[in-house]
Amino acid sequence: MFENIMKFFKKLGKDESNKETKSKQTAKERLHLVLMQDRANVSADFLEMMKQEIIEVIKKYIEVDEKEIDVRLTNEVKEDGTTGAPSLYANIPIVNIRNEMKKDAQEKIKEEETNKDKEDSKQTEEDKLEVEQEEKEIVDKEKNDVEEVQEENKEDKENMENKSGE
Repeated sequence: MFENIMKFFKKLGKDESNKETKSKQTAKERLHLVLMQDRANVSADFLEMMKQEIIEVIKKYIEVDEKEIDVRLTNEVKEDGTTGAPSLYANIPIVNIRNEMKKDAQEKIKEEETNKDKEDSKQTEEDKLEVEQEEKEIVDKEKNDVEEVQEENKEDKENMENKSGE
């Protein structure tokens, strides 16, 4: 029985110790946050306003647990152990992705694919017409070249006949 009483007090002492450690850790985190806000020149009100705006944007697409959202400034620690620039940390628990947003996104993707297919088809037709036009120009040029050569041959033949007739 004496052992049970001792265990009870030890456990009680551990609970108190855990509370002190937890309070100490909370105070340390708050001090760290204040220092970060000061270094980043960001007020607590500004951070809260930014947090609310982020939440509003995210809520358009997904359901979130607003009570569990954690947004804070942290210092980025570089590989060499030095402290870098402040970073915005956001832990936002997702409850559900809104179905209507999923459907809208899927419809938008399908619409974009359809438009791309139409544009590709239109481009293909334009490319075909352009190739046909180029081929026609080449054929016309070759015809002109052949006619020029024939004309030159005719003139050469006439010149030879005139020389032989003299």
